Amino acid sequence: MPAEERRTRAAERCTQHPGSPAVAVCDGCGRALCLSCAVPVRGRVLGPECLAEALGEDTPAPEPTVPPGTLRRAATGAAFAVATASTALPWSRFGEGSGPFGAWGRNPRWSLLASVSAVLGLILWTARRRRDLRGWGWDAALAALGLLVAIGAALALLHPPSFARAGFAPWIAIAAAAVAIGASLPFAARRRRGGA
Repeated sequence: MPAEERRTRAAERCTQHPGSPAVAVCDGCGRALCLSCAVPVRGRVLGPECLAEALGEDTPAPEPTVPPGTLRRAATGAAFAVATASTALPWSRFGEGSGPFGAWGRNPRWSLLASVSAVLGLILWTARRRRDLRGWGWDAALAALGLLVAIGAALALLHPPSFARAGFAPWIAIAAAAVAIGASLPFAARRRRGGA
């Protein structure tokens, strides 16, 4: 493969892990490889499929690799799903907000901030997972929505409806928001610095 074509292919995404940038091109088949797929062998860079041919029959089969950050992305989505589900629970022990979907009361309350932010976070995470949205700004937006869920739920705990006590649902929303922030913020920071 000519050197010019090699440089062009290396600027792509890994063919096995589309979420990871390519760092090399396989000398055997010419596919773009990320850091976890590229294996240096005898002065050449090979992918897992071409590695068996180069090393012979005694080579173990390549183990499937999980793309980096898959668990954190899944944790972000699960956290927003839990925060959204918590809005279907009672947010106060009696009075307004004590029935199903207690966070979505008729009168504007802090629980509404948490509810809307949780739903928007789940929608944004779903769009991000489909790879429609790229860049560090989207991960930062997920972290910001998680922060808004936490702020809304904390204020709903501190300021429940008149003559009512806060229920347990805001605590669930705060815990879920903490997971969403902790899982999405490192992606935003790493991408902002120019990482994966």
